[in-house]
Amino acid sequence: MQRLQSARRFFHILLALLWLSAALPAQEREPAAVFQARREALRQKLPDGLTILFGYGDDSGPDTLLPFRQENNFYYLTGINSPGAVLLLAPPVEDRRSRFRDESLRLPREILFLPAHNPEHEQWTGPKPNPAAPGIASETGFASVQDAKELETELRRYARGFSSVYTLLPETRSEETESWFARDNVERLKTILPKVTLRDPREALGSLRQIKSGGEQSFIRQAVECSLDAHLAAMRETQPGLFEYQIAALMQYTFARAGCTRPSYGPIVGSGLRSTILHYNQNTERMEDGDLLVLDVGGEYAHYAADITRTLPVNGRFTPRQREIYEIVLGAQKAAIAAVKPGMSLGRRGPNSLFQIAFDYLNTHGKDSQGQPLGKYFIHGLGHHVGLYVHDLFEPGSPLQPGMVITIEPGIYLPDEAIGVRIEDMVLVTETGYELLSERLPREADEIEALMRSASAPVR
Repeated sequence: MQRLQSARRFFHILLALLWLSAALPAQEREPAAVFQARREALRQKLPDGLTILFGYGDDSGPDTLLPFRQENNFYYLTGINSPGAVLLLAPPVEDRRSRFRDESLRLPREILFLPAHNPEHEQWTGPKPNPAAPGIASETGFASVQDAKELETELRRYARGFSSVYTLLPETRSEETESWFARDNVERLKTILPKVTLRDPREALGSLRQIKSGGEQSFIRQAVECSLDAHLAAMRETQPGLFEYQIAALMQYTFARAGCTRPSYGPIVGSGLRSTILHYNQNTERMEDGDLLVLDVGGEYAHYAADITRTLPVNGRFTPRQREIYEIVLGAQKAAIAAVKPGMSLGRRGPNSLFQIAFDYLNTHGKDSQGQPLGKYFIHGLGHHVGLYVHDLFEPGSPLQPGMVITIEPGIYLPDEAIGVRIEDMVLVTETGYELLSERLPREADEIEALMRSASAPVR
């Protein structure tokens, strides 16, 4: 028993040392002041209510097999990548209009709630941020860090002067696919604060998140560079007889080795007829001589995503028909990219529509097997914002502005010919136009064929 107690004491000392060396999970992130400025910007946009955001829950433990990754909005505002955290934001004092104004002057404008230190749990999962640890304020960038057990008490105290509380509400059109997460939190708030009106802060968050800071742009560039290495590896290794999952595995290995911690989304590696399926991700079939191969694969670096697509001839040479369709899609993409600048739009209609530029090009170049224009085979949008999520939040209807990062990805899908072509690149909107972030990766058909011909045989 004494030996066991000594072992436990040693382990607790080890945890404390680990905490001092890395109070937060080791990962590259922006300075705490950046996250603090984002919280202040959100407070200014939502002056009429409290904001309560829940991080993903503490479901880690002995049976957990996958690494924890924080909810994107929570991470954007806090930089905290640890489970069980909650954020409380109160509006600026000068915007308060309630009989509790005097009390509000004495309350912190923001509180980070963290689960209490649990040495036994952390023996399985590793050290977590401790709300009672010395230096926690400087580590997190929050002047007020409290035990999560105090959440209900603080919510009731703060909410007395407000009729509205902003929190993420359940909905299916954005990145919050885990609707259960939002539903559970909403029910929890309704129980604690039954008289308040719950409102969604996504529009305000979207207006902030759509403009990428210099730090965010740097992380996105890193994600892109790692992903380009993965695509180049696939171009060199692809040949008939390999399975789609082998190329997917090669690409994931390559971008992980280059610095990406995880895929931005499930890799899409579709050959032959499967190249015409937009989000095919089973990646189980053998690639045959004469197939086209669509590779829609990107990695994530420091929480930030890349999203890049190339279409390859499996045997290293496009057939005349494959090349014809490829050149049309590439021409449409070039036309759209050339028009990227502030004031343009990713929307499908309007005088500033990049989509319309690409659609008109596709619809006036080439025909299907029945002699009909190709525009109807462009069945998805031209692009989307990219950031903490591969389809990142944005302010609906907002025209392009400097600092936005978008994709441009026209495609044509002809199932009756087993020809699917999509070409996707990432673009930074600048003050005067654009920067093609993925320019290093070949797009021209001749360049792709030359690279594939020069490659050595795949390593078995």
